Amino acid sequence: MTVSSRLERKTLLKDPAEWEKRGPRLDAAIKPVLEKQPGFQGVEVQWTDGVLVETTAWDSEENCRAYIRNGGAATVGTLADAAMPTAAYPDGTWTRTNSL
Repeated sequence: MTVSSRLERKTLLKDPAEWEKRGPRLDAAIKPVLEKQPGFQGVEVQWTDGVLVETTAWDSEENCRAYIRNGGAATVGTLADAAMPTAAYPDGTWTRTNSL
C-alpha cells in the first residue's frame, strides 16, 4: 500500500524563470532529508502560477505520520521556504492532505 502526503502553499515567486532557477536547488536540499526518512518512496514538486505542491509517497500510513509528526516534514518545510518563500498571510497558508 502506498500512502501519499500532499502539501500545498502559495509562494512569493510569480516568475516561471525564477522557479526554473530555484527548483533544482529545492530538490537538492530536500531529497537528502527525505531519503533518510523510514518508508520514503518518492517526491514530486510542482510549481504553477505561484502555488507550490509537494507530494511525497510512503510505504505505510505509520511512516507517513512519523514523517509529519517527528520533524522530517518541518525540516523539509524550512528548506522549501528558504528556496521558495511563502506568500504573506492569508495567502501563504500551508495545507496538507494525506491519502491511501
